Amino acid sequence: MGKIPCVDTVQSCQLTLIGTTNASVYEEFTYPHFRFLLQNLTPDVPVVGIGVELAGNPIGLALARYSPQVYGQILSLFVVPSHRSQGVGTALMARMETELQHRGCTEIEINYLTSSNSPALEGILSHQKWSTPKATALICYASTDRVEKTKQPHLTQYLDCLLANLPADYSLFPWNTLTNKEREEIAQQVETDTLVRRFNPFSEEKKLEPLNSLGLRYQNQVVGWIITHRTAPDTIRYTQMFVNPKSQPLSRSTLLLARAIQLQVENLPHTKGTFRVDIDNTPMVKFVHRRLKPYLDEIRYAWSATKVLS
Repeated sequence: MGKIPCVDTVQSCQLTLIGTTNASVYEEFTYPHFRFLLQNLTPDVPVVGIGVELAGNPIGLALARYSPQVYGQILSLFVVPSHRSQGVGTALMARMETELQHRGCTEIEINYLTSSNSPALEGILSHQKWSTPKATALICYASTDRVEKTKQPHLTQYLDCLLANLPADYSLFPWNTLTNKEREEIAQQVETDTLVRRFNPFSEEKKLEPLNSLGLRYQNQVVGWIITHRTAPDTIRYTQMFVNPKSQPLSRSTLLLARAIQLQVENLPHTKGTFRVDIDNTPMVKFVHRRLKPYLDEIRYAWSATKVLS
């Protein structure tokens, strides 16, 4: 295992393949929801962690998972601020590419959010011949405090109008009152319908937030839902929102989202919410910018880049 020289120091960085014996010192270098991967690094687990040390001290980490003989995904890349712009991130990415190729991956992917670190990462990707990053989604952040502070009469009137004009054949209901028969019907749709599968309401059920996970029925048939998850004591993620394309999906989706937000604001003051809108969902992207933006603390873009390995 060779040493990678750092530009501004006579010392050198040592790249290390992480295992169970040294994983704990790198946990703080990745996102909390990926730390369990480091805690379970064994030869039969399709996860690769590469750490970098300087004078015996950890200063960076690259973490990835993979499907053997197919595909690898870089989950996180981190270098401590005092050692950035010195080639450490570039070295980590190059070594990770080699490790994933050694494990049979023919294509690798990285996903990331717009941040102050994006230009540095994009410089590495360009240098190492990755594809040009493409925007894949809007990631939106809000808080009940902001919603309360920013209430605008025109939006309130718009939502009241949606509720008032909801045809009698439609009804909202708490998702945790879904019947067994309805569950079976939707599960069958998940198996056979690619659109429904994309918005699978049954993922991460252990984290389901019952307060504002809602369903929409039309003539006693479930035609839509908004599924939320409690990701932290003070944060709800609005994970899945779906309405059958035959049921005026934009206005019905808006109604589901508005009611779910209203329930959080009324019942959980001083809490936060996040949601994702795929960039190819043009109507919802426009709705976010035209209607919801004043209520949001932040909108960030999600990006994706790939590289084919020879």
